[in-house]
Amino acid sequence: MVPRVEPGSESEIAKFRSHLVREAAGIDRVLTEIEADRLTTHYRLLRQWGRRMNLTGLREPEAILKRHFLEPIAAASILVGRGRLVDLGSGNGFPAIPLAVLSPEVDLVLVEASEKKSSFLWAVVRALGLKSAQVVTRRVCRRADLSDFLPAHWITYRGVKAAEMLAGESPALLQEGGRLLAFVSGADAETIRRRPPGGLRALETLDLTASPGDVVEVLAPIG
Repeated sequence: MVPRVEPGSESEIAKFRSHLVREAAGIDRVLTEIEADRLTTHYRLLRQWGRRMNLTGLREPEAILKRHFLEPIAAASILVGRGRLVDLGSGNGFPAIPLAVLSPEVDLVLVEASEKKSSFLWAVVRALGLKSAQVVTRRVCRRADLSDFLPAHWITYRGVKAAEMLAGESPALLQEGGRLLAFVSGADAETIRRRPPGGLRALETLDLTASPGDVVEVLAPIG
């Protein structure tokens, strides 16, 4: 019988880090030691906190690696330069925290309605040393609820119904040259392309090879 490995154990963490580095290289992203350490710390905290609260529906390390880590790694090249990244419904910190790890000039704003999940996010931010990051515990129902952070250079979301909260025309969502990255299913991406949030246009669709059927729909300001 194969012995059961406790979630978050040292052996599991070491194996995860090894697989993370290998799989990232497989999608043309060679992680530095610091990047690999920080992403592994995020994983460790996810597993440890997950023993007492529901942070992800995924249980197997390989599934967590593909869904939560390889997706943002595949999209990280879109973030170029310095600016504010507003992540909606941050939950367990994906995809925004890995994006910030790989793009250290990003000023990260994690917006999360749950106080318990916000506590987790603060724990990750502190452990990773993301000094410019902040966690905002706030329920967002419309654009105006984000007015103090808009326009942003980047907006990201996954696993939230963003159509209503991004509806309308004011305030502007993105600065000139900004991008919205929606981590969604192919079907949802098609809907976004047909009816993008006001002031935005569909720019490109990035296939996520680690998550067949899912994509990153990238939008840009009109004009």
